[in-house]
Amino acid sequence: MGLSSWTWTTALLALVATSALPITAAPTSVRETCARPYVRKEWRHLTDGQRQQYIGAVQCMMNQPGTATATLSIVRNRFEDFLATHVKQTDFVHFVYEKALWACGWDRTLGQPFWDWTLDTGSKEAFLNSPIFDTVLGFGGNGAYIPGNLSHPELSGFTVGPPNDIPDRSGGGCLIDNPFAGLGTYFGPQNDTSPKDALGCVRRDFSYDSFRERASPAQVEAAMALANYGAFEFVTDSQSYHPAGHWGVGGLYGTMTDTYASPADPVFYLHHSNVDRAWWSWQARDLVGRERDMSGPLVSFDYTNARGGNATLDTPVWVGLGEGNRVEFRVADLMHIQKEPLCYEYESLY
Repeated sequence: MGLSSWTWTTALLALVATSALPITAAPTSVRETCARPYVRKEWRHLTDGQRQQYIGAVQCMMNQPGTATATLSIVRNRFEDFLATHVKQTDFVHFVYEKALWACGWDRTLGQPFWDWTLDTGSKEAFLNSPIFDTVLGFGGNGAYIPGNLSHPELSGFTVGPPNDIPDRSGGGCLIDNPFAGLGTYFGPQNDTSPKDALGCVRRDFSYDSFRERASPAQVEAAMALANYGAFEFVTDSQSYHPAGHWGVGGLYGTMTDTYASPADPVFYLHHSNVDRAWWSWQARDLVGRERDMSGPLVSFDYTNARGGNATLDTPVWVGLGEGNRVEFRVADLMHIQKEPLCYEYESLY
């Protein structure tokens, strides 16, 4: 994505959700290895109690007042602070939110859980029965089926979709059978932040074929074999597992397919945590060299540089819309997840 990826920017946003941060932190060069990195684990490796705790923390965020209301009046709660930042800065960042979860009771030794998609690509049944989509200890399943395709959509008010048709799409309706049933937002479609008369529901529209074709173990291993970050970012961001999570869950009508408003679906954060994990897995294979390997467009998918230049290690990045939540660093400060200011690790790598 923008600033050459969703990868190190996902790490930056682990810092955002705490009012203890100054409104503007000057770019830094702090690179010490942190003493006790917190651990991101695969969803199915959490205990039942931990899964309940995580779901409860997300629900808690949905009941806390937002901090970005002064910037966007349609922000209703803390969860939507992150959605708002993503909508406003999609061309530059993506997002995780550990510290806000901790403030809502999530275990401070744990980070944002991840969804290892490769475990669910073996069959359609494995995908549909993934613990991610459990209706009690997960995020629920598909929406009810709504007919239509990209050229002839039948969902009222539908205006945008994926870049290609999704022949095996199977849903399209609102969340109905999970802890987030009935979840809605005023954000979207795309970057529309205008006030609306009613909430738009969060939708799912499963497409197993889109998921399997792009998120299989073979796709991940092919990415691990790429020689430099420019090739890695291009392939994984637009061709393989990054779109797999969005299109596999979002299909044609689903919220996850919306480039800007996709964080309205809580599955977004587990998907992007694993996207970040895959990047760190690639880095770890040659960490000395790859900790300084940065390239790619400053604006999402602008590979011809028609809208901007390329990122470098000195490129400043910032995020945060709410009062007291803006943070800024250089790219070089965010290239190693086990060093300050990030300080996290994964329980396992590809």
